[in-house]
Amino acid sequence: MKLLVPAATGVEAVVKRQLEALGYRDLRAINGRVAVCDCDWRDVARINMFIRSGERVLVQLARFDVPDFDALYDGVRNVAWRDLVDKNGRVTVVTKSVNSKLFAHHAIQSVGKKAVVDALRNGAVLDETGAEYRVELDITDDVCSVNLDTTGVGLHKRGYRTLPYDAPLKETTAAALIDLTVWNPDKMFTDLFCGSGTLPIEAAMKALNIAPGFKRHFAYEQWSVAAGAYERAFAEAADVRRDRPLNIVGGDISEKALETARFHAAQAGVENNVKFNLRPAEQFVSNSSYGVNVSNPPYGQRLGDEENAKQLAKNMGKLYRALDKWNFYFLTPLEDFERLFGRRADKKRQLFNAGIKCCFYSFNGPKPPKPSPQDPCDP
Repeated sequence: MKLLVPAATGVEAVVKRQLEALGYRDLRAINGRVAVCDCDWRDVARINMFIRSGERVLVQLARFDVPDFDALYDGVRNVAWRDLVDKNGRVTVVTKSVNSKLFAHHAIQSVGKKAVVDALRNGAVLDETGAEYRVELDITDDVCSVNLDTTGVGLHKRGYRTLPYDAPLKETTAAALIDLTVWNPDKMFTDLFCGSGTLPIEAAMKALNIAPGFKRHFAYEQWSVAAGAYERAFAEAADVRRDRPLNIVGGDISEKALETARFHAAQAGVENNVKFNLRPAEQFVSNSSYGVNVSNPPYGQRLGDEENAKQLAKNMGKLYRALDKWNFYFLTPLEDFERLFGRRADKKRQLFNAGIKCCFYSFNGPKPPKPSPQDPCDP
């Protein structure tokens, strides 16, 4: 069984590394999706439970050429639907079409649904009152991939962020940003524009080995074909490092934002591992010689806010020069951010946040010195 793990633009390599850390090999990233081969339903459950930056987990059921609608119908109907869908299962078809002869989404959806129903009913009337099976027909360059969505609600919905907040950073994106830095749990971590707390919370969850899917459920749990898979993944997710000391701090100038952040940290189970301070970013001070700041500062998209966003970039450049052994990372759409910051970035990567084209800038500090080896004669 082949699985496909969609990733947001710019973080495909991050998702691939996360899958490798889970023990998967022979991975290929194609068209924004990382393919995982030779899997079973236990792997479906594990990846849904543990992947931090993938958007969902799809089972690729078939792949075939689609020069016309007849080929689409035949290819979809030939899938072994009766082995997958329960007797009263409810099938929903969604479509994608890129650079293909078949591009009318309503027609693709209609033909695909008819093919699935015809394969299932065998002359009987379908009930379709049970669990949902979301089928994706992804047609790219006249090739159709029939994919079954095992996730349901997207994987960025961890279950801990329940209070509304303006311009939040998706949990999957936050986790990817952290993985693109040099941070490890032995270093101090800050987000000086933390808002509702997503970046500090995701850092704490990673450090404590808290599975991102531990507090939520998935579509496949309702399917007979995947019976018992969730329970095994849930048992594996119980391995949490609660006693690990951490120095993670979020800061913001809004008390309302910090109240939301503290509530979300409690929901995620990391309220004792993250501190939130009411403080302007430029006033940050630290006794830690080496640290990492990862921030998604205000973009200044609204009228009158652009000058404020530019001033924040200048202030962060001054702070970086004051904390001269720290690493600073910023996700921002400001095209002249480097000039405002006062330094060319060591690395930059194009990403999208809430549909806005951004760049993730890395400003590196020196590496911490390696501890000197202990003399073998020392006690």
